[in-house]
Amino acid sequence: MDVLRLQGPPGREERTESHLHPQLWQRGIVLCCVGITAIVYVLIAQALGPQAFGRYLFVQWLATVALPMLGVGVSTLTSNQLATIQSRESPRRMAGIFYFLWYRQHQSILLYCLLYLLLAFPLARLFHIFSVSLLLLSGLATLPLLLSSVVGTTLRSLRRADLLTMLHLFNELLTLLFVTVALQVEGRPLEAFLLAFALAHTLTLILAVICVIHLLPLEKALQPGIFLKERLQQSLTHAWLPFTLDTIIWHRSELFLLACWRSSAELGFYALSALISMAIMNVSPALYFYGIYPLFQRTLPRYRTAYDAFIKISCCILFLAILCSSLAVVFSPTLVTQWLGSAYLPLIRPLRILLVAAVFGSMASVSLTHMTSGEEQHVRRWPEFVVACVKIILAIPLIAFWGIVGAAVVSACAQIASALLSMMQCRQLLKRRESSCGGEGI
Repeated sequence: MDVLRLQGPPGREERTESHLHPQLWQRGIVLCCVGITAIVYVLIAQALGPQAFGRYLFVQWLATVALPMLGVGVSTLTSNQLATIQSRESPRRMAGIFYFLWYRQHQSILLYCLLYLLLAFPLARLFHIFSVSLLLLSGLATLPLLLSSVVGTTLRSLRRADLLTMLHLFNELLTLLFVTVALQVEGRPLEAFLLAFALAHTLTLILAVICVIHLLPLEKALQPGIFLKERLQQSLTHAWLPFTLDTIIWHRSELFLLACWRSSAELGFYALSALISMAIMNVSPALYFYGIYPLFQRTLPRYRTAYDAFIKISCCILFLAILCSSLAVVFSPTLVTQWLGSAYLPLIRPLRILLVAAVFGSMASVSLTHMTSGEEQHVRRWPEFVVACVKIILAIPLIAFWGIVGAAVVSACAQIASALLSMMQCRQLLKRRESSCGGEGI
């Protein structure tokens, strides 16, 4: 998990950062980080086995699922808004904004700790697959992520994408190092791996804060004025309904029902298959925007209108998504057997079902770049509310009778419906803009 940018599925919080064009070495480092993350999870899965690995993934999910709602700048959309506001100010004012967000994040941490402590004991009694100490340690491991989001927002406002990339690599290398050390612990307890993540995030946070200290005149900081604070507060305002809908549809909410009715091994199989499908879902947009488009930008034909660009880019990403998902469907049994062992083969069935939804999710990433204003989000809200309600209604009987296969079916159906809705609404939006503006080439 990226300590400076908490990743998530391509729901409302995930936008394509079209204003960022990383250099070739940065793309290589990001690719290296993805490979290191995969190695870390493979090592943990091999060491723990399906039962313990299922508990590990579930407590991680419980500890991080609400962070974008409670934390300052944890979600990508909020972080980009704050970075845009901060980048327009003088260095001394930027330092004042950093202090403002830093202290505001401490309030969020206190709220997070209070809610987590209140819910830890009831959750431990509800789910008998883990202890209270495991829940508390998992929550402790996520606390550096909250403070790192403030530092990451400040570095984005300073246009230091190079530092963010190097800090990401530093965090992944530290995680790999500490996980390797945790493998030597006798019995290989879950707590050792959670502590490894906590130490890596904490050390990366310290290094990131040192970078901010050298880049900003923190000792001469100017506090933001009334109007600037008002703009910051507006960017920090979280709408609970859109966040809840995204969590239900995209953020593996079905894990809760699986933990209630199924074994921890099944929980691990499904959680791992969901992680793999989400990773593949992000491959096609990243491959196009950071690979194909920069390389062939000069030879590509000029798009006549935004609607024309939407259609052609969506078709290109659809082709890439079908190719990636097809390769994953064909080679997943071989890869799972070689990397994780035959004990993890039951994850193949839910993975193949979720890969169908990954194709639609990849293609929907284009439409989500346009659906960013409050008006368009309001239009999306009620259809997604219906999709979320239908998913909850169908999830109960399907998971009860079919287990992880039922969870994969209901999750894939909800994600496909949400993706199709966003694409149709984006098409209508661009059509209206084209008719009102007369259509301009881009």
